[in-house]
Amino acid sequence: MDKNVIWIDNNDNILGEVSLIKAHQEGLLHRISVVYLANDTNQVLIQKRNDGRLDHSAAGHVDVGESYLEAAKRELEEELGVSGIDLQEIGDCSSNESGNKIRHRFKVFVCKTNPGKLDPSEVEEVFWANPVEIWGDMKNDNDDKKYCGGFKVTLELYLRNLSVQL
Repeated sequence: MDKNVIWIDNNDNILGEVSLIKAHQEGLLHRISVVYLANDTNQVLIQKRNDGRLDHSAAGHVDVGESYLEAAKRELEEELGVSGIDLQEIGDCSSNESGNKIRHRFKVFVCKTNPGKLDPSEVEEVFWANPVEIWGDMKNDNDDKKYCGGFKVTLELYLRNLSVQL
């Protein structure tokens, strides 16, 4: 199923609507919302996707007519069964994933909660992990086979927000 996404410039100004397939094929920058679930021991929830790679707690494309926050809340509910909680925005960043044409602008949110019912069509499993240890392991994943490319960019932002020296 192809849907439309919001095509943006490097300053997050809207340039128009394009199909997701076109955005990915032509390297058009578009929006993604990311949510990190954290616990009281400073761990983050890691998602193992159905393709076997590790990723953010929850994330997804921002739909046309939707804000980053609305998309973050939708993805959190769809993927992890979590709703009705406040999300704190911690920043944004951009990436070119896997050295290919795909270009995403991420807005990153965080909350303290536990996952609910996982969506088996998207999420194989989840687990809590130390984000500093995950960051260290990511440095050995040069071909994005273990970790999703966007996860690497947003985890760095997440750790810098916590004032962790990288």
